[in-house]
Amino acid sequence: MLSERQFDTGAVTINYAESASSGPLLLLLHGVTSRWQVFQTSLPPLMARWRVIAADLRGHGRSGRVADQYGVMDYVADVQALLRHLGGEPAVVIGHSLGAMVTIGLASEAPELVRAAVLEDPPLGAFSGAPFGMRIESDRFIATRNLAAEGHSLADLTRILAERTSGQASVAVRARAASLHQIDPAVLTTIIENRAIRDYDLGDRLHRISCPVLLLQGNPELGGALSDPEARWAASLMAQCSHVSIPDIGHQIHGAIGAHAGLFDRLVNDFLASV
Repeated sequence: MLSERQFDTGAVTINYAESASSGPLLLLLHGVTSRWQVFQTSLPPLMARWRVIAADLRGHGRSGRVADQYGVMDYVADVQALLRHLGGEPAVVIGHSLGAMVTIGLASEAPELVRAAVLEDPPLGAFSGAPFGMRIESDRFIATRNLAAEGHSLADLTRILAERTSGQASVAVRARAASLHQIDPAVLTTIIENRAIRDYDLGDRLHRISCPVLLLQGNPELGGALSDPEARWAASLMAQCSHVSIPDIGHQIHGAIGAHAGLFDRLVNDFLASV
């Protein structure tokens, strides 16, 4: 069972879901334009052993908005405050995409708060300092930002996304629309304009991570955000990194269906059994 709660960091209100289970702390951080509910299929096996927290990053879901303060380290400050509010014990942190970049920042900035980390297909190249316009997803990010800024109702967003993503399951389209309906468009503008990397030297951050790390890489040809050279580079910088490349899945490894259903859960559970 999960209960939604809110915590005021002093800079912004963070919405999060907390399991009723006891055990050591495990924190889940979603990707850009998403919200905590994206992890729902992975929550039951985790809650068997862990006290699970799934948070909405600032500007996402039901968390508050803070004008033009959507840098990676702004998110890190929120997560630090939340973990200290929850008791300050070291947590396992699982981050997808933007959430993985925040996890890197947290593990390097406050190592006493991170027991172990799972980095799910982190878009390292998008936060390396290279112009974002060179990224393959640049046009998609701009189109998504513009759509979110138009102020559509949830029903209209669902219809527009269904028209743009023909063939996708209607439930998935509605979930995507619900997340986009709640996002602050400035979140995407900050990334598009390369302002998200203030105080975030990626190589230095990776090198400073001392806890065990599971680095999960999707296939760029299927939409994955992490290239082979980037994955090898990142793994070489972290002292205790296990790198797993998954050739048959794209950017979102958790919640995979069909032949890969449960793969994320198995990989994570095997890793967590060793920390």
